[in-house]
Amino acid sequence: MAVQSLDHYLVFAGDLELTKRFYVETLGLDVGFRPPFEFPGYWLYIDGKAIVHLAADDGSGGFEKYLDKPEAAPDGGTGALDHIAFRCSDGSIQEFRAKLERLNVPYKHRVVPEFDLQQLFLDDPDGLMIELNFFDEAP
Repeated sequence: MAVQSLDHYLVFAGDLELTKRFYVETLGLDVGFRPPFEFPGYWLYIDGKAIVHLAADDGSGGFEKYLDKPEAAPDGGTGALDHIAFRCSDGSIQEFRAKLERLNVPYKHRVVPEFDLQQLFLDDPDGLMIELNFFDEAP
């Protein structure tokens, strides 16, 4: 058996509704089906696949119980994660930059040398860096 692809990642949201709004309005993900867990959250989809899971601690202990941890640790996390990257295809990097500026979302633009790749880096409301990759677009 071999690893085939990234399935999803979970963000422990400090403000669940704010984080959901960021992923839906800024990145264009869709809210979809989520099993009835014992803690609040959302599953956010790209092309019918739940790629981002959001969770929040409502104080009931359901989140800690599900993750089999004695305490939720939103600031401690599970390791050294720097960023999550998404490949982008619809529209162009200029259109996405304009959208981010309209939404007042700060970002950094990078051009990968000797490679047809431009990138935008931005932070979600919980401090996770998001990398957006735009291939085959000359700077």
